Amino acid sequence: MKLIAVRAMSALAITASMLAFVPAQAHAEDTGAPVTRAGDTSRLTTVDPSGFVDSIAPAENAGLLNYCVQNEYVPYDEAFRTLQAYVKKTNAVPAGNEGNPAYAVGTAGQLQANGHTYSIALAVLPVRQKTCAAVYARAKAAL
Repeated sequence: MKLIAVRAMSALAITASMLAFVPAQAHAEDTGAPVTRAGDTSRLTTVDPSGFVDSIAPAENAGLLNYCVQNEYVPYDEAFRTLQAYVKKTNAVPAGNEGNPAYAVGTAGQLQANGHTYSIALAVLPVRQKTCAAVYARAKAAL
């Protein structure tokens, strides 16, 4: 019985060591999602959607502010308090189990305007910072 257990453990160890060499990014490349290496910004966009911030729904703006706060593109403590008050004022996150699609879009780092979806998450850092500054300013002005 011990011999069978040792052989099973050996087979398991060999299998685990073989799987350790399987490329981890294969699935990401299959989905078409950008795969960036440390320091590689060649696949990030330079399109600046900050000028569209005033045209999006308040719930989407609240979601974007949530994205910006979480990723610290705005001053965290002050912006978090602004986010809480703005979400309450705009009812961007309704009570109960209902979700708000516009808030979810913003929280994912996306801005939808003029029939296009702009991904703040896939933009170069200066574009993310500028868009987040516009989102934050709009939220503060609404309070």
